[in-house]
Amino acid sequence: MNQFLDNFILGIPRLFIKQFPYAWIVFIALWSWPPNFSIIFLLVILLGLSMLRWQSLAWLSHMRREHAPGDGKFYVDQPPIPWKKTARNLSILVAISVVLAYLLKGQLGLNGWQIFFILVGFSMMYRDALFFGAPVKYVITADGIAVHYAPGHLDYRLFLTFKEISRIERTQFQKDKGWDFFARMHEGNDGLLLTPKDPKGFSKRLERLFIAPADIEKFLEQLPYGYGK
Repeated sequence: MNQFLDNFILGIPRLFIKQFPYAWIVFIALWSWPPNFSIIFLLVILLGLSMLRWQSLAWLSHMRREHAPGDGKFYVDQPPIPWKKTARNLSILVAISVVLAYLLKGQLGLNGWQIFFILVGFSMMYRDALFFGAPVKYVITADGIAVHYAPGHLDYRLFLTFKEISRIERTQFQKDKGWDFFARMHEGNDGLLLTPKDPKGFSKRLERLFIAPADIEKFLEQLPYGYGK
């Protein structure tokens, strides 16, 4: 049953689930209507948020079942929300929304407060990676490294076996190198570069992969001998 539910939620495209912020616009626009009607859109929002969380947990469950059955090695690293950057970006969003709400009040029958909450709420939910960083998880098993990266309306689910990886080296991210970047933050990243054994790359679209675990030292300790440096 758990496997069926995991497959069910993982089979729903993130692009589809991420449309729920539009319900926020309708919810705020109609908040003066009878609660029994507008509450429907609030439930849609809560459902969307719950489904995104469910997908994240289902991916972990799937990885454990496929690559670490029983008591197999399963180390999870999940970089936290960068609260300092988040506070800065949200402050800018609030300031811009205040100005726009003042200029646009009365448009489309909405008062200033409604426009303000629409702008702030929709932006936070629709462009969440801009404010909170892109959700990412790294998993080390006995066979390889799994990555779940969700920078926006699409998510990427990878599993790279150690047989595919030539080396893993600690370095700073360099934009001009053409590395694929699967990390929470795009600024000042100290992380790990995964280089494939195949000169053509891990795949046609993935040549070398840069990741940025929250605890790089501990992450390196979990790698097989000869990989971390």
